[in-house]
Amino acid sequence: MQIFFRTVPIHLWFLTIWSVSKIIQYIFNQQQTVWEMIWQRSIDYYEQDKYKLFEYGILVTSTATSVIVLSIYSFFDFTQKPAFIRKYKINPNTNEPPDSTKFIKVISYSVINVILAVIPTTLLAYYGLKWRGIPSLYPLPNILTVLITCFINDHIFDVSAYTTHRIMHHRLLYKHIHKIHHEYKSTIAVAAFHSHPVEHLLVNLLPLVPGIVIMKCHIATAWIYLIGHMLSSFITHSGYHLPFLNSPEYHDFHHMKFECNYSVLGLMDWIFGTDKLFNNTIYHKRDKILFSLKSAHELYPKEDGKVVKTQ
Repeated sequence: MQIFFRTVPIHLWFLTIWSVSKIIQYIFNQQQTVWEMIWQRSIDYYEQDKYKLFEYGILVTSTATSVIVLSIYSFFDFTQKPAFIRKYKINPNTNEPPDSTKFIKVISYSVINVILAVIPTTLLAYYGLKWRGIPSLYPLPNILTVLITCFINDHIFDVSAYTTHRIMHHRLLYKHIHKIHHEYKSTIAVAAFHSHPVEHLLVNLLPLVPGIVIMKCHIATAWIYLIGHMLSSFITHSGYHLPFLNSPEYHDFHHMKFECNYSVLGLMDWIFGTDKLFNNTIYHKRDKILFSLKSAHELYPKEDGKVVKTQ
């Protein structure tokens, strides 16, 4: 079942935040929820221009999300604080702290990728959505519609991304393009953007477009979906298996072994049998959402190559 619901924690967090906003609206007898107020101000700021709302809105929200989340994870990595966080590292004693030169190189790749890959992709998504017919700015879609749309988009993305990712492992493409992303065998959050611009475009970004166009996403839903996707990518590459968040064990194993676990959700790997190596390891046992403060290492310790679950 994990192959269908690997990104669900992000969706549940959004549902929780939305629910809190509804409670606040009820308690203070407000006419609008926090989300509706943010959306209204965004519409006013961009003068109801759908192009600006889509293009600039996505660039602003994605940049803000990246800076905030990556700053938090980078603080964990470079300071190794708070101390209790270290027990959640998938591979202890790695990147403690990360190599500064390598880190700066990753940041430079990120800036290049925004210019060469992110902007063209958002333009393609906008005009694809315009061709389908951009939904009216009002009203905002209800929460159920947003969650179902994001869920379906995740699986549309998984099919496309699996295909392009696996192609990138062809020896010629790997040597000249994909090898850059695999410079980190034990990843950190910023490594999510550490890739050749061609790969970033073909593997990470373009597979996002079909879902947005096919599902005829409301612009606000597209914002939420893309932010959620970014958060999942940061978590997946963070190197930390934190409670109540997506498990990064699956993709982390891909960085260790290369020739397996090509997809994000795992569905395509299951169909084509490219997850068999992973399924026979301790990492498969640990590939769970943690619903307590115990780390995956504590729940599934490794003793003489055998998996023993603690009580």
